[in-house]
Amino acid sequence: MKRRAQGFTLLEVLIVLSLLGVLLTLIAGAISGGNRALAKAERYSAALDEVRSTQNFLRHAIGQSLPLAAGTSPSEQAPVFIGEPHSMTFHAPLASTLGGGLYRYSLALAQGQRLQVSLQRLSDQGLQPALEPQVLLHQVQDVQFSYRGVSPQGVATDWLDHWPWPGRLPLNVRIDALLRGPVPWPLQSIDLRLDLSSEAHAL
Repeated sequence: MKRRAQGFTLLEVLIVLSLLGVLLTLIAGAISGGNRALAKAERYSAALDEVRSTQNFLRHAIGQSLPLAAGTSPSEQAPVFIGEPHSMTFHAPLASTLGGGLYRYSLALAQGQRLQVSLQRLSDQGLQPALEPQVLLHQVQDVQFSYRGVSPQGVATDWLDHWPWPGRLPLNVRIDALLRGPVPWPLQSIDLRLDLSSEAHAL
């Protein structure tokens, strides 16, 4: 007897093609999921780096605040430190890696949910025009500055959302922020490093 030729039936071919389609769908889903996870990890890492760099910048700048009063004219009574709930102005050196020099820092929450800083250089001629504001942190829903120090009568204060003595530096600044991104803002408390009992110096 002749041996009948063996082969695949149409049903078997359709079943194999269906299984291959399911397998390819699973592989594509796994690759897509991996890409989404990688993108999410990259966004988290970028947000974490931004929060850390912002806190390091603020710790360095605010921690080195100086009891200086600088104005645009000799007759102007310039404040040493302005502390409001959502903004802050003080004088401090700029890190040498960023160019160095003495500057007036103005921190504020800008439109577009960005924490930004404006810098004005201090020189013998007084306060120079402000540079272009630099964004420190994105996706900021809210920021709260609070201050603690010693009154002119020598009485220690609790945390205040407004610093009432612009001619004096506080002892500590606390920064709390609510972010929209995946990384929370750790409550930051910064100690000013100078002896704050002395009078402010005009520039």
